[in-house]
Amino acid sequence: EPPPWGADAQLKHVGAPVQRIDAVLKVTGRAKYTYDQHPKGMLWGRILHSPWGSATIKALDVAAAKKLPGVRAVHVFKEAGRPLLYHGDEVLAIAADTQEEAEDAIRAVKIEYERGPVATSIAAGLSSDAPAVFKDEKNVVLGKPQGDKDKAAAAMKTADKIVEGVYETQVQTHSALETHGAMAVWKPDGKLDLFVSSQANFGIKGEAVEFAKLTDDKVNVIAEMVGGGFGGKFNLSACGQAAIALAKLAKRPVKVMLDRVGEHTTGGNRPSSLQKVRAGIKKDGKIVAYEVEAWGSGGVTPRGNGVANPVIYDVGEKYKQEATVFTHGGPAVAMRSPSWPQGVFALEGMLDECAHALGMDPLAFRKKNTTDEVYLAQWDMGAKMIGWDRRQKTPGAGSGSKRRGLGMASSMWRNMGGKSGIVDCAIHRDGTVEVRNGAQDIGTGTRTLLAVIAAEEIGLKPTEIQVSLGQTKWPKGPASGGSTTAPTLGPVCRRAVYQAKMQLLALAAAKLGVPVEELRSEDGLIAGRGQRMTFAEACKLIKTGKIEVRAERQDNYESYMKQVHGVQFAEVEVDVETGYIKPIKIVTIQDAGRVIDKLLFESQLLGGAIQGLSYALHENRVLDARYGVQMNPDLMMYKIAGPMEMPEIVPVAFDIANAGNNCGMMGVGEPPNIPTAAALANAVFNATGVRMRTIPMTPDRVLTALNAARGKSKTATI
Repeated sequence: EPPPWGADAQLKHVGAPVQRIDAVLKVTGRAKYTYDQHPKGMLWGRILHSPWGSATIKALDVAAAKKLPGVRAVHVFKEAGRPLLYHGDEVLAIAADTQEEAEDAIRAVKIEYERGPVATSIAAGLSSDAPAVFKDEKNVVLGKPQGDKDKAAAAMKTADKIVEGVYETQVQTHSALETHGAMAVWKPDGKLDLFVSSQANFGIKGEAVEFAKLTDDKVNVIAEMVGGGFGGKFNLSACGQAAIALAKLAKRPVKVMLDRVGEHTTGGNRPSSLQKVRAGIKKDGKIVAYEVEAWGSGGVTPRGNGVANPVIYDVGEKYKQEATVFTHGGPAVAMRSPSWPQGVFALEGMLDECAHALGMDPLAFRKKNTTDEVYLAQWDMGAKMIGWDRRQKTPGAGSGSKRRGLGMASSMWRNMGGKSGIVDCAIHRDGTVEVRNGAQDIGTGTRTLLAVIAAEEIGLKPTEIQVSLGQTKWPKGPASGGSTTAPTLGPVCRRAVYQAKMQLLALAAAKLGVPVEELRSEDGLIAGRGQRMTFAEACKLIKTGKIEVRAERQDNYESYMKQVHGVQFAEVEVDVETGYIKPIKIVTIQDAGRVIDKLLFESQLLGGAIQGLSYALHENRVLDARYGVQMNPDLMMYKIAGPMEMPEIVPVAFDIANAGNNCGMMGVGEPPNIPTAAALANAVFNATGVRMRTIPMTPDRVLTALNAARGKSKTATI
């Protein structure tokens, strides 16, 4: 086992801003994604989706479609008589020689629908006369209560003030740049190669094995490049099933990629939420009781509809009752930090409301309700960087049509890495060093991360390490979710490289006449006691062609941290005449153990803030209340923040070395997008005196709240 990199470790590559080793491939277009696979004889597959939010297939006839030129195979998902539960629900798939022929065939399918009534929102699903989404099942399913209701009620009675609020968040679709897709290639020996835009190669392999009725050794899932996921690509999906089935029928490779409409309606989403929150506070700012009643809807999805509220702070006695509300909406799946952005939006808004009720500074109020030294340090750093002392003491006290305000919010995450990590390291006689794992790099930079760790351990440059990722024929790796990929694979990679290095040093020691424990490998040299040889010369001592080591996950270290911490401070400018919110600056500070690649770490912070900003101000899936049809299933009408909406974003990597493994590292994918919406909403309140409890905070909603404030009171909510 390699000795852990402690806080005083002198490291050359780890912690530096290392450029992605696949950057040139990507910017030149030479990187091959699933979308780019096009073997000889490949057919194009298209899926027929339900055009209604609720319907039953009365009749289905594919005879005319099969007769069209170029049509090679048809796979039916749902026969006549089957219900369709949401706009986009899959009916069948067709493979043809060209995309155009496949689309013509889809249009030629004769299908008769019997449309049904729909419930498309939490409010509609809660209505007593709401149509049942699932036959003979209730639309509302209560979860298990959390906390002690009686203790929370008793503590609430001791409060000097009780603050209440109702917060609402919308459905957000994943909108990855590369849509869901798969290409299946059946080989003459009966084996299957499956190219998938994937976040879980080994999980998808298991599903493919079951769907194709093959043994495990006959399926290889390949996802060497993935154009984003955010939690939406953990499963085989209808694309993968269709590609496998159509390719087997046609006896030719078949590629099935969702178009943008299909991606919006069936590719997954973050559930909506409705949260009723009560907080009991003392005059000194201490929270003594906290109650949440929450409803969440992931459409037809039965799980994952909760909210992370309360979290982070000490809120005294607490009680929460959650409920899932079924609606006629596309299925929710995990989305970057599931349940946290919704919950923290309400939590941090409520904390600001409590501070305002007491006339306290929101930062001072938060300090009253935690003793965590990392948060306290990050808050002080962020406050200084944003200029918190400029914050208006009285919200909405500014003048003119454009008002500035500051807000803040925090995040946390607790994943320390998974257990399913195996990494091979091979040192070849020609001097090549290779590390291999079957997990996928979804754009986060896993390939570069492993190169940096391997290079640091063996004494080469990251560009001199060959990293093979993304095929299940290589050792088992984790799914890219929960911020677990890096802390799972990083320490295992270091272990494998260390053990291979020690074997190489043993060969060098015999040649140089120096004890192996006195040799070091640095900057392409192996040296000790005044003796030296190049790394390449040492590799020539390998008689077997290569040294190869397989290492597995094994952590035996006490961790200083049991979680990661983060904070964001935001400054906005609100035009009170148009309702337009312009973000000016976001300071995002995040710890996640030892920072391995500063550039990758900061990239995650930037991406998280951008995605959180988009969630707060723009994104919103709109379903027609009568028919359940998504009205904005494209990137023209489904607004995502672009370059013109970008503020100055300042990422700060808060380095804490010990995180319970030999690298001291944790994952950072999830937490940077958690606090953004709340920080921006709190900044809007500081600028205008208007509390925005519903996102996205679009200009029409801001104007409605401002008009209510002008007509009724100094502050208002919406």
